[in-house]
Amino acid sequence: MPPATLFRYIAVRTMLAIGAILLIASSLIMLIDLVENMRFAGKAGNGGFLLALSLTAMRAPSLVQALIPFVFLFGSIWMFNQLNRRSEVSVMRSAGLSVWRLLGPAAFIAAISGLLIITVIDPVSSNFLSIAEDMKSKEEGRERNLVKVLNDGIWLRQRDGEMKLIINAQNFDSQRAALKRVTVWRFDSENAFLERLDAREAFLSGRTLEMHDARLRAVSEQDERRAPIYAIPSGLSPADLQERVASPETMSLWQLPRFIALAEAAGLPTVRYHIRFQDLCATPLKLLAMVLIAAAFSLRPTRMGGALGLVIYSLGAGFALYVLSEISTAMGESGIAPVPLAAWTPAVVAALAAVTALLHLEDG
Repeated sequence: MPPATLFRYIAVRTMLAIGAILLIASSLIMLIDLVENMRFAGKAGNGGFLLALSLTAMRAPSLVQALIPFVFLFGSIWMFNQLNRRSEVSVMRSAGLSVWRLLGPAAFIAAISGLLIITVIDPVSSNFLSIAEDMKSKEEGRERNLVKVLNDGIWLRQRDGEMKLIINAQNFDSQRAALKRVTVWRFDSENAFLERLDAREAFLSGRTLEMHDARLRAVSEQDERRAPIYAIPSGLSPADLQERVASPETMSLWQLPRFIALAEAAGLPTVRYHIRFQDLCATPLKLLAMVLIAAAFSLRPTRMGGALGLVIYSLGAGFALYVLSEISTAMGESGIAPVPLAAWTPAVVAALAAVTALLHLEDG
């Protein structure tokens, strides 16, 4: 690390540069999202501009968080380039400071910011995003999360004509499209309880839920009735049980492990949630890699290239990282690569490439 005074100087310059880029990026992304939400509000017919503004405010933290690695990349490039153009880097190097000591303050801020994001900011942004999705679903007149995963299995709620159904199953067999140990409660349009149905298994077949070896008990009947097969009209499909669950982006680092455990016990796919968890854990390393890449591009002697080349290199690095992240995520979701490897590969590759470039810069 450099001396305390120099450490504070570089740290302050880093925070100002990153803050400026963050402000610009946030303004642009919120403006674009506001336009999109105004289109949605226009189609919904209710709320108008106020609804669009509320949705934008709720979605903004999550959208901005997705851009944070690139904010650190371009903010650090700007900061290091300014130090280099003013010959401050040359003065520091002539005083005996190595490249590693020069980028120490920015690297420290990146690591601390990454920890702060995943432990404090992400829980807030994911909660706001969940509220925004609920608001959109309410305007569209539909329920956002058809499936709930709790300690006692899978819970679903749907309508059967004028009746309402609440369905509970211990787990789901995706290969057979079967719910196991199923209980269904039926209510009328006034929410008055009508009957309860229990079955060892229920199969999703076409537009019906076929309950095998079902036991029925209605409010108006004292004795329990049995039926080998009891079909309930249902719009539920196997894809609903895999897709109509709360999205990974609406869950924080603290919520994901418990949800993953419950979903696995219930037989629901959890690959996207594992990737989300591992990606959050890799955030500090990813931000650190952005600072290292910025230093590799920006700390070269000014005679070796101008601002245009720096911009082109930085944009190329950002685009390459984005493509690598998308490919790695797709491989993880498809099962081609292990989830931890898919989530950590972009950050590790970026960090190693930047360290290699810095070693070449430092040692010639």
